[in-house]
Order: sequence, then C-alpha cells, then structure tokens
Amino acid sequence: MAILKNIIVCFFTLLFFELHAQEKPNFLWLVCEDQSLFFSAYGDSNAYTPNINQLAKDGVVYENCFSTSPVCAPSRSSLITGMYPTSIGTQNMRAYKKGKQGNNLHNNLPFYSPVPKRRVQFFTEILRADSYYCSNNSKEDYNMQCSPLAWDESSPKAHWRNREGKQPFFSVFNFSSSHESSVWKKEIGHSSHDINKFNLPSIFPDNNLIKRDFLTNYKNIEKLDEQIGVIIQQLKEDGLYENTIIFFFSDHGGPFPGYKRSIHDLGIQCPFIAKWKKETSEKRNSQMISFVDFAPTVLAAANLKSDYEMEGVSFYKTNQRNYIFAGTDRFDQLKTQSRCIRNAQYKLILNLDTNQCSGGEILYRNQMATTQVLNNLKDKKQLGLYFKNWFTKTKTRYELYDINKDPFEVENLIDETEFKEIFLILKKELDNWISSSDYGAISEKSML
Repeated sequence: MAILKNIIVCFFTLLFFELHAQEKPNFLWLVCEDQSLFFSAYGDSNAYTPNINQLAKDGVVYENCFSTSPVCAPSRSSLITGMYPTSIGTQNMRAYKKGKQGNNLHNNLPFYSPVPKRRVQFFTEILRADSYYCSNNSKEDYNMQCSPLAWDESSPKAHWRNREGKQPFFSVFNFSSSHESSVWKKEIGHSSHDINKFNLPSIFPDNNLIKRDFLTNYKNIEKLDEQIGVIIQQLKEDGLYENTIIFFFSDHGGPFPGYKRSIHDLGIQCPFIAKWKKETSEKRNSQMISFVDFAPTVLAAANLKSDYEMEGVSFYKTNQRNYIFAGTDRFDQLKTQSRCIRNAQYKLILNLDTNQCSGGEILYRNQMATTQVLNNLKDKKQLGLYFKNWFTKTKTRYELYDINKDPFEVENLIDETEFKEIFLILKKELDNWISSSDYGAISEKSML
C-alpha cells in the first residue's frame, strides 16, 4: 500500500510540473543580420516577405527599436546581458575570437575577453534555472567568452525540438542570408527594367551599381523570409505557435556604407516585430526600445527576475525609456569613437575622435561595389552632402539633429542658438550615461 501511495504521489507531482510547464510562455527569437527598415511593415515593399508580413499581422510592429552599436558583436553582448557594451568592455569589434591567441592585426593588441567591473549574467542562465530549455542556432559572437551555463545547446543543430517532453523553451535562430557580405558574394542578375525603375534613398547618387547592390539585398531579404517561414511552420506543426512569444529583429542597421558602422540612425535603428502570447489590438508601437531592454523584457514575460542589476528596462506591458544611447568604437582597423543620445525628436552625437572620418578605409567594406563607387565619386568631388560629411576628415565635437525634420542627420544644428537649451539637456544626460559606463570613453589600450 505504501509503495502504491508513493507511486500516486509521484504521478501527480510530475503531472503538476508538466501542467505548470505548459502554462509558461515559450520564446523564439528570429535574428537577421545587417538590416534597416527594408520591410513591408515599414512601408518598403521592394522585397516579397509573406512570412514576416504575417508575423506583423499577428503581432506588433515597433517603429523605434535601436541597437547599442552599429555592428553585431557589441550589440549581441547587450542582447544577452541587458548591459551596454561600454559598461562591460565589449564595444570594440572583434576584440575577442574564440580560441584565438596572439595579437589582433587590426590594432596590434592581444585578443581578449573583456572583464566587467560589475556582476554580469547571461540572462538565459536565469531561464535555465527555472526549467527553460535554451537553444541557440548557432551564432554567438558576444565579443566575450560565452558563459558555459548560457545554453543547453548552441550549435547549427540546436532546436527546441531537442528538449525533453513539454519543457518550456527559449530558442534563438540566427540568419546570415542578409549579412553585408551576401551583397557582394551572391551573384544575382537584375534586369535593366528593375534597375531603371528602382529609386535609391535620396542620400545616394543615382548609380546603377549601387542600385544592383540594393536590389541584391532585397533578394537576400526574400531568402531570409523563406527561412523564417520554415521555422514558424515547424512551430505551428508542433502546436506551439499560440503559446510562443516571437521576436523578429536585426542585429543593427543595414549593410551599406553610411548604414552599418554609423552612429546615425541608419546604423542603429532596427526592424523589430513582436508576436505576444495574447493577441493585442495594438498593431504599431512608437515607444523607444534599446537592445539592453530585450533581456529584462523576456524575464518579465516569464515572470522571472535577475539577481544582477541590468541597465535595460522591460517593455513588456509598460515601458520607461526616455532616451536611446549608443556608441561606436573600433571597426577592424578603423577607430571612430563616438557616443550618442536620442529622444523622440532630437539626437546629440559626441565625437571623441574628431580627426577620423566615418568613411575611413575598411578593407572588408571595400569589397562592396557601392563602397567603390562612393570612393570614386569622392575623388571626383561628385557626392551629395550626406556622403561629403561621411568622408570629411575632421568632425565637430558635437552634432545635433532634429530627427523628425532631418531623418538622415545631414543638417548639424549645434551652432544654432535656438537649440542651445535642448543641447544642454541632452549633453547632461549623455555625460551621465558615459560616466556611469565603466569603459565609457577610454581607449582600447587603456582599457586593457
């Protein structure tokens, strides 16, 4: 009788935990690379993206989502920790490569994994401690050593389907099909008709080679959409779509010169669509969101808290963000250290390297035809104002822009007296943010 009683107790205990697990929301992150707002949800219909469009219909389109850096590794360090790169030392691109030793040819400094001065935790550790199955397929690239407790599986085969039973899950799928390198590595033919009818963003010169690069990027987005469709279909086949919170976003802005590696919005503003567990009447949201907010938001949606203080704030149900902060540092061999603050209307940029232009040479970027065209037109002095500024060898200490009137950030208002008050307000907030970041404004060598 005692044995039977124990069996019954064990059965109902397991049943309780199984039902409890089913109540928890699942999480799915669909992360593309190097894309700005080149999607139908943002009014750009150059790419056919039925799967992403459907996700937008089922969810919420966020109009003001920003990465903490205009390149992937620093931004991904923010996503996984809820911290700014300048707070944990991950702001310099490719400072760390797994298993790599010796000196980095880009800066002649040793490869290193930054050592934060404060307690930091990969937020997936908290999920795993609460019985979540966490998988990453497959790019990590956090510019620092990955916590050995971060993932149940991190590999090209990682999938929620590898979990046990009905264990709740947090699964990440990274898609490289839209990466910058795909613009020049994939030979895609475009008809004269398509090229002639295509309109470039106004900051670019009217050039067919640049148009080809843009059209290739849209084809890459279509491939991305197909890949996302496969994952979502698997989720539906498993009967998990309704109970899964889905985030679709890019790791930073678009792949082109003037976008990626730029402190301007073209480099840090990202597409972001979220399908929540319960359908909401809200279809578009204009609140400002930073990558540091993603980790605390997932934890809030899972009804969990971190023992470590994150710099992000949850946007699950509510949001408390008034400002966006971001920074640029070293990209390969090019060092352009800048910091910025942005509110709903104005943006202030602090250039710590005033003698280094944003359009400085990066050998990797030079493989793109668009870069080659811009370099050629620069030599001929045939560029418009945006790229004239981009190639200018010196910068002012501060740049101030009215984002609503000047979305490409061309007209610097820093010397206009009528904007003095907003400059001082933003400067104070930016100074406070920099001083609160342990590695906020020092050189890479000094940090080491």
